[in-house]
Amino acid sequence: MSRRAARGQQLPPQEVEYLNNLPKEALIYRVKMLFDEGWPLDAIGQSFQRKRPRSTVRSWVLRAEDNWDSDACLLFADAPIPSPKLKTSAEYQKVRPESPGISSDTLEQIHYLAPLARTYRSRMSSTSAPAVANERLTNLCKKLHANNVPIKELAEAAGVTYRAMYKRIML
Repeated sequence: MSRRAARGQQLPPQEVEYLNNLPKEALIYRVKMLFDEGWPLDAIGQSFQRKRPRSTVRSWVLRAEDNWDSDACLLFADAPIPSPKLKTSAEYQKVRPESPGISSDTLEQIHYLAPLARTYRSRMSSTSAPAVANERLTNLCKKLHANNVPIKELAEAAGVTYRAMYKRIML
């Protein structure tokens, strides 16, 4: 299950006080537990007396994941983790459907066409190898995108930027 964040919410005052009184060693575990519960990095960072940027809070979460100690959870047995109020229900379905992925033979075809299509220029003959490869790659990518393969996945397969693939498909 993916993590659902409660954007725009602030930690309860009791939790803010509790966080500000924790020693540094225990703090990163508490921060990770808050993050896993759904609290945004920004809300956690803003709750400190000396505000912490999201990047710092994220580094604490990652450090806690790397050094996770099951005994660390026992430190907080007396203070339950507050839950944020989520705007969507647990049964929420993403609007964007899951990607069907790119089959291995189609991926091979993209790997073959992409370098050749990259050499295509508008002044070239429409029967030249780069022009044909460019047209075939465009049609293939448009077809895949119509079948819910995201632009990001297509761009990675072709070895180009998101913007380059977006232009190829949308324009």
